[in-house]
Amino acid sequence: MKIQKEEFKGNFFKECPCSPEAVSCGYYNINLHTGCPYSCSYCILQTYLETKDPVFFTNYEKAVSELNEAQKHLKYLRVSTGELSDSLAYDRETNFSDQIFSVMKKFPDIVFEFKTKSANVDNLLKRAPKKNIVVSWSLNPEQIIKREEPGTASLKERLIAMERVQDHGYKISIHFDPLILAEGWKGLYRELIEKIGGIVKSESIAWWSLGALRFPESLKHHIFKHKNSRLFYGELIKGYDNKYRYFKPLRRELFRFVR
Repeated sequence: MKIQKEEFKGNFFKECPCSPEAVSCGYYNINLHTGCPYSCSYCILQTYLETKDPVFFTNYEKAVSELNEAQKHLKYLRVSTGELSDSLAYDRETNFSDQIFSVMKKFPDIVFEFKTKSANVDNLLKRAPKKNIVVSWSLNPEQIIKREEPGTASLKERLIAMERVQDHGYKISIHFDPLILAEGWKGLYRELIEKIGGIVKSESIAWWSLGALRFPESLKHHIFKHKNSRLFYGELIKGYDNKYRYFKPLRRELFRFVR
């Protein structure tokens, strides 16, 4: 694996691209690197990144300047590097998390989230936790991880990493996104939640999000390249924003059960 370093010409700081007319999630991205080693079947990066090779940007001072400007106009800010890459996938090779700590030290009122499907937390455990730094995991039942998230850490590995980070004093967050309907899904998600409940202390949780499977038309042919994927086994319809989703009654049942 070759990690490239270059200067970024665009804007680092961007609002999360929610669907038109949808209530904003209030989330912001600060894209300090791109490229991801994982091969999740549903990943939107397949449609607009030319290569999976990692690129880390060197002009952090521009990112700091943009955060300074944003803080003048936005009272509450939650940012992450998890839009164009996994926040910790390359941290063993790059120790990039050190750069994040250096930047966020200047912004104690901005909450930063490391969002990952890895178990790469060793570098985080070498540092004292910060109140404004949260470490989060996207989680699914192991059966779905194996089928739809190849290359990522196993559920067991993620939960061990989560427990280590929590015990070190970090706040953690959990993302059930995307929730995926599969045979026996209620039993699968009940078992997953029970496993999390055996590890996580409620006072350690910063937030826990739910989001059902959805994807644009442009992702369909990429999903078909994943021979083991079963994302199309459930019936999907195109919504007002031209994204495919489960029927609303199924989505409601999914959210209500998991909640």
